Amino acid sequence: MPSSNTKNAVRISTSERIIVTAERLFSERGVDAVSLREVGAEAGQRNSGVVQYHFGDKEHLLTAILEFRMQRINEHRRRMLDAVELQGREPDLREYVEAFILPLATDNTPDSHYARFCAQLLADPRRRRGLGRDSASSLRETWAGIRASLDSLPADMIEDRLSMLINMSIRTIADHEGAFSDADTAWVINLIDAAIGLLTAPVSVARA
Repeated sequence: MPSSNTKNAVRISTSERIIVTAERLFSERGVDAVSLREVGAEAGQRNSGVVQYHFGDKEHLLTAILEFRMQRINEHRRRMLDAVELQGREPDLREYVEAFILPLATDNTPDSHYARFCAQLLADPRRRRGLGRDSASSLRETWAGIRASLDSLPADMIEDRLSMLINMSIRTIADHEGAFSDADTAWVINLIDAAIGLLTAPVSVARA
């Protein structure tokens, strides 16, 4: 007779098990250092071609990892933006920055290595563009709101600062991932403050 633990165990599909395993291995060792065969074996699969069967190749597996995590993160972001709009106003710059950072920083999914995985992608010039594939309305609205809040700056400078914001945020969150608790929020607030400072820093005379 099955034990109560077996009955209550959360069953995940083979594809989801592969995604979670690949995310962890890629975050720990880098994308190029891990083969699809290793991912399958670490996920407990005997078939050496199981990853190719579900995802085709490594690039499609990377996309699947991003999509798997982005759904939960973007739902959180959507709720944050909607809460402000229910007050009958548009979010201000800080609220847009919070909407970008907080869903990433406070995602306490036990098996998540997502920020560390994203940090690996950022370090790879061939793959960092994958982080910009997210077409969720909440993220598009966040970027549009930040750009509108900085409309006194040249367009190319705004894009430079957004790129810096992404790099700073993901790498900082990656440093704290796995150790975050609801009682430990000082670093998140500090990150948001630093992000505001980065975006609104005065333009140097030479650049102006």
